[in-house]
Amino acid sequence: FKRACADIGHFPGRRISINVSGEQLKRDEIVTMCDRILRETGRSASQFIIEITETVATAATPEVLRRLEALRGLGFHIALDDFGTGHCGFNYLKSLPIDSVKIDRSYIRSLAHDQVAQIFVSALAQIARIQEIAIVAEGVETEQEFTLARTAGCSRFQGYFFGKPAPRDKASALCVAGREPLAL
Repeated sequence: FKRACADIGHFPGRRISINVSGEQLKRDEIVTMCDRILRETGRSASQFIIEITETVATAATPEVLRRLEALRGLGFHIALDDFGTGHCGFNYLKSLPIDSVKIDRSYIRSLAHDQVAQIFVSALAQIARIQEIAIVAEGVETEQEFTLARTAGCSRFQGYFFGKPAPRDKASALCVAGREPLAL
């Protein structure tokens, strides 16, 4: 997290995602540690997205949920990653303290030829819209996938179609040069 706080200065107006494991969320000190690092670095929690997986979500104890709520209360954006790969149902969208859901690439890849994937993504987008949760299509690699995901109701997108991963210095140089990709 300290590294992310240092790196965010290179990307004004952007957020950095941080993967947080179930084990990390089981620790009492995670909230106080994040708060302390934010104060030490002068960063705002709103500059960061904490990503948890479906596995973490389905196994979340009341204590873990309280910690997620506390992190969200500090201003962190909470994202549920890889939705659709495990046992996380739509009901979790009501009970979890989340701001966005990232739909697993397997569904995005299947949109062109799989009616179940189309219905799944559309239904998820409708439910999420009612809950005021953003839907992120992960792994968008083609214009067709982008168009289909957008038509199905996704509001955010990430994948090679927008840009490939790059070292911080190269990515920040693109931002400064005005050749900023849609996703970093």
